[in-house]
Amino acid sequence: MNAPVFGSFTLLHLLLAVAGIVVAGYVLSALGRLFSGRKQDAHVQAARCSACGWQGRVSRLAGRCPRCNAPLGDRAARP
Repeated sequence: MNAPVFGSFTLLHLLLAVAGIVVAGYVLSALGRLFSGRKQDAHVQAARCSACGWQGRVSRLAGRCPRCNAPLGDRAARP
């Protein structure tokens, strides 16, 4: 482990560098999921279409079914 592999770097140095890159990638990925998830949920709602039965998540501003284009929720026409 202490034998030089590349210049003055040993195998231990290379393994620590690879482990550091993996840990940094994991931390950055977790932080990205943490901060991006909250912003998107503020503008997304769960919906179920009464016309075709589709259910999923849609934008609060769109208000239409992605399958049949029928109005969803509070966007539906009132008699």
